[in-house]
Amino acid sequence: MKTFKLLLAAGLVMLSASFTAQAQFNLNSLKQKAENAAKKAISGQTSTATSTSSSPREVLSNKAASAVPAAKGRTLYVSVSTGSARADGLSPTSALRDLQKAIDVAEENDVILVAEGNYHGNLDRGYIECGRFGNASQKEDMGKFISIYGGYSTDFSKRDVIKYVTKLQPVEHTFIAPLFNFNARRPYGYTGPQGNVVIDGLVFDFGENNLYCGADVNDERTGTPNEGVLTGRFIEPGASPATVKVGYANGDEYALHLDVEGNVRISNCIFVNCRDYGIAALMGKGHMEINNNIFIACRYAACQVAGTVRSEDLDKVSLDFHHNTVLFTWTRTKTFEDMGQGFRFMNGIRTINVHNNIFGCNSNCAVERCRYESNKADEAAKISNLYDNYFFANKRDLEIASAGKSSISVPAARIEEAEQIGPKYEGNRELPESEKAFVEAIDQPYLQGFLSLKIMSSQSYDANSAANQVNRLFGLNQQGSEIVRPSMYCNKYPWEKAKDLFGVVKGYGAQIPQ
Repeated sequence: MKTFKLLLAAGLVMLSASFTAQAQFNLNSLKQKAENAAKKAISGQTSTATSTSSSPREVLSNKAASAVPAAKGRTLYVSVSTGSARADGLSPTSALRDLQKAIDVAEENDVILVAEGNYHGNLDRGYIECGRFGNASQKEDMGKFISIYGGYSTDFSKRDVIKYVTKLQPVEHTFIAPLFNFNARRPYGYTGPQGNVVIDGLVFDFGENNLYCGADVNDERTGTPNEGVLTGRFIEPGASPATVKVGYANGDEYALHLDVEGNVRISNCIFVNCRDYGIAALMGKGHMEINNNIFIACRYAACQVAGTVRSEDLDKVSLDFHHNTVLFTWTRTKTFEDMGQGFRFMNGIRTINVHNNIFGCNSNCAVERCRYESNKADEAAKISNLYDNYFFANKRDLEIASAGKSSISVPAARIEEAEQIGPKYEGNRELPESEKAFVEAIDQPYLQGFLSLKIMSSQSYDANSAANQVNRLFGLNQQGSEIVRPSMYCNKYPWEKAKDLFGVVKGYGAQIPQ
């Protein structure tokens, strides 16, 4: 981490640095422009966002677009601010108001275009679903193959996922379900053509709904590292510290959960303040591409995809995870015992390519090669490529599961020595000192808090407590208590600042969507 320490010193010196009317369209012009925008979305093309930053930003040529064939269904329009619950959704001027209803009425291969705004699901229940979570055994619960593109202006004449933000951001909601559950599976034994799934240009944010300690730098119980961090620490399910609390719910719901197959692409999204994975997916036969996304302040792991096929079909499952920015992934609990990975190599997928990402400040490890196939031949045939990535300030850059009690920790510069990785392993390195703009684009109070993270613990034992007196009578173990107080744990990250991380580093991490 010598390189990072030099970079950090340069970055922290700069902690104090500072960071129209719309034309009217007649109906015919509006319809034509919306149709043109829809055609571009279906082919995976979006307008280039205009950057207001003084630092150079790179536009990503979205290779994933050409990998997913154009859908041939209808185009549905959704706008929470201008749509109607009883509209047909088939034109910009008859847009639906509710994204959930658009999903419900969509047919196979339909494309849904979603305007800026916050979408809370049917009757504002807080979550959205395509098929039922945890049950794909019934035909009606298997979901459907559709494509969803956010980031449109309310009249659908323009698309810019940075300017026209389409959010799934629950507020004052309590629910037991993923924020967005997406199923797209065929019945068992189906041998026809594979379908397409696209999720592009959405912001997934639990930050307005999570339960946190109130921010108080003078009360170490709150886990507030410094002034400027929005909240104190995240409050885990079942915990109730004696502090002021802000927020509403502290369950373990996923942000985006998928049970899918076919051609799948997740692009140009932001996953922030996710209390149980950014993306947790089950993949059947097909290819999944996760590219050009930003993951910040997720618990458990930023991204985990496991295959769900028989051994003889493993060669039909592949995954690409590239050009993503993954920061501040947090462990399962405040004691920092387990989880906290940026990306996890899982079982059930023959070929996984992880490249051109930026992994930073992950509290356990940036990347974990965590599972081994039970069949030795399947394990030997597995391709786990990890190449051309930037790393900085992770507890570990790569962690490899070991047959012994302890896992193996591998720094970026030595990934080529890890035989479980490959055949491609070249080009992994620490973030260069020349990329100070990336460090500066991170919310500085949050970064400073993480870099000065401390975990304080204290134990107490009272031999004369009622419990210990009874335990001695019956020959049971004596009991004590332990208090663990981290100076920071999964505090809320300002979701608006996540957008500043698009396109900061040329060729690495999330680029400006196009």
